[in-house]
Amino acid sequence: MASPQHLAIMEKFPNDILSNIFIRLLAKQLAQMRCVSKTWNDLLSRPSFVKSHLDHSRHKNDEILLVFYHLFSFHSKPFTAHPLRSPHLELTNFIRLPTNLQSERYHYGYVIGSVNGLICFQYGPYIDGDYYIWNPSLSALLILPPSDNMPDYDYEDLVGIFPRFGYDPTTDDYKLVKLTSLDQEPIILWLVEVYSMRKGVFKLITQSPPSHITRIRYNHEVCVDGHDGHLHWFGYTESGQNPVAILAFDLGAETFHEIYIPVFLLDNKLYYEISLGVLVGKLCVMAMFRHGECEVWAMDEYGVADSWVKHHVFSKCRGGVSPFGFTLHNEFVFGVYDRLTLYDPIAAKVKHFKIKSTKCGYTKVVEYVDSLVWVAPTKHKISCRKFSRLKF
Repeated sequence: MASPQHLAIMEKFPNDILSNIFIRLLAKQLAQMRCVSKTWNDLLSRPSFVKSHLDHSRHKNDEILLVFYHLFSFHSKPFTAHPLRSPHLELTNFIRLPTNLQSERYHYGYVIGSVNGLICFQYGPYIDGDYYIWNPSLSALLILPPSDNMPDYDYEDLVGIFPRFGYDPTTDDYKLVKLTSLDQEPIILWLVEVYSMRKGVFKLITQSPPSHITRIRYNHEVCVDGHDGHLHWFGYTESGQNPVAILAFDLGAETFHEIYIPVFLLDNKLYYEISLGVLVGKLCVMAMFRHGECEVWAMDEYGVADSWVKHHVFSKCRGGVSPFGFTLHNEFVFGVYDRLTLYDPIAAKVKHFKIKSTKCGYTKVVEYVDSLVWVAPTKHKISCRKFSRLKF
C-alpha cells in the first residue's frame, strides 16, 4: 500500500489516469484501496472497471494453473498451483484457503466449474452437500442457500446430479445449473434448478433436456466452459455408448438446445476418449483415436453443425492419453498415464507437471484469474468495512 502522502497526491488524479494505474494492481490491493476515499470506492466498484481489470488479468503472461484433485479436502491439500511457463514448479502458500472449511476433517469436495476468477464447488455429501462460490483473489466465500423448490424423491431412483457453473453476460450474473436425473421407468425424469448469484436464490425451471437424451457425462477438463453464456454436456441415449449430441444450456434464456456433433463421434469404435473444451473462444471437441492420434475440432460458428473444423492433430499419442482442454493461451493440457502434461502447439514444446501419479486421473484444471468480482447477491452492498477486514 502506498504512503499517505502518495495517496493524497493520487486522489487528485483524473479518473482515466487512476483507472490506468489501478488496472495493473492485484485485486486484493484494490479491495483495500476502496476504503481510501468515496471517489476511489465508486471507481473501483464500477462494473466497467471490474470487467476491464478482468480482461487485463486474463491476458497477463504469468498465467497460473490450479490442479484440483477429485475428491479434494480443505483439511489437507486441495490443489497444487503451477506457473504456466514452468508447470513442473509448484507455488506454495499462493492462496489463502477458506478457514471455516479446513475444520471439516471428513468432508470432501469437487470442482464444478470456474469463470472470471470464481470457482464453484460442492463440499460434503454427494447428495446433500453444500455448494459454494469462491473468489480466492479476495479470500471471499459464498455458501449457496438450500433449495426449497425440489420435490421429494426416492434416493434409489437417483441416476445422478450434474451441475455446471457459468456467466450470463446478458445480465452480468453468475449461475449454477443443477441437472438431477431420476429413473422413473419407463422414462428418465429431469429436474433442473438454476441458482442466480445476482438474486441469491435457487429456482426450479420447467425446461428440461430433450426426451431422447437420457444420460449425460462428466469428464476431467480445463474449467473454461460457461464463459460465453452457455453450458455444455455430452448427451447420450439409454442404450448408446457414444454421444448423440452436445446438450447446451443458454444461461440468459434458461433454455436447452442440442448441438450436432462431428459425424465421427457417432462411432465410438474409432476413439476411446472424448472431452469438451474451448479453443480461442470457440466450443471444441477433443477425441483420442485408437490409431494413436488426438484430433481437436472447433465450432467456428456457434450452433451451426456444418461449421465444425479440424484445428489440430496431435500424432504419436499412444494409449493412456486423456485430453483435458486448452488454457487461455491455447496451450493443450492432457494426461499421459501418471503425468499431467502441457503442450504449446506454436512452439511445439512439451512441459510436464510435477503431479503424483495416483491422483493424475482425477483432476480438474482451473485457470487462476485475479478477479474483483464479489461473491454476494446484488442486494448485499459491500461496504469498505467489509474489505478492510479481509485477510490476505
